Amino acid sequence: MGISYYNSSGYPDPTAHYAVQHVEQEEKTLHIVYPTGHMDIRVDRFFPCTVDRAKKVFKLICQYCSQEDKDKLLRFLTDKEKRYKSQAQALWSRIESCTDTAERKHLTAQYKEAVRLKDRLNRNIQIFEYREGKTR
Repeated sequence: MGISYYNSSGYPDPTAHYAVQHVEQEEKTLHIVYPTGHMDIRVDRFFPCTVDRAKKVFKLICQYCSQEDKDKLLRFLTDKEKRYKSQAQALWSRIESCTDTAERKHLTAQYKEAVRLKDRLNRNIQIFEYREGKTR
C-alpha cells in the first residue's frame, strides 16, 4: 500500500507520503496498556516469534487488549502464515524446475526459511488461540 513520494506531476510531495506512511505504521502497532505500564508492539516485525516470547506476550494481550485488537492480530497472523505458505510453494516449484546447482542451493535455503517461518507462525497462532480460549 502507501503513497508515492512524488505527486502525479513528478514533483516531490513529502507531506502526503510521510502522513500516509505514519498512519500505516500505526495500524501495524498493537497497544497493550496494563496496570503497571504499557507496551507497543510492531506486529509486522515481532511475529513470528519464539514460543517463549509468544507465551509471554499473548498472556498480556488476552488480559488487556480489546476483542477487536485480538481479532485484528489473529487475522494478521493467519494472513502472514498464508503468505509464507504460498512463498514456500512457489520456491518449491522453482527448485523442481531448476538445473543450476548453485541456484538450486540458494532456492533451497530460501524454501527452508519460508517453511520455518510458516511453522513458527502456525505455532504462534495455536498458542494465541489456546490462551484466548483459556481467558474466555
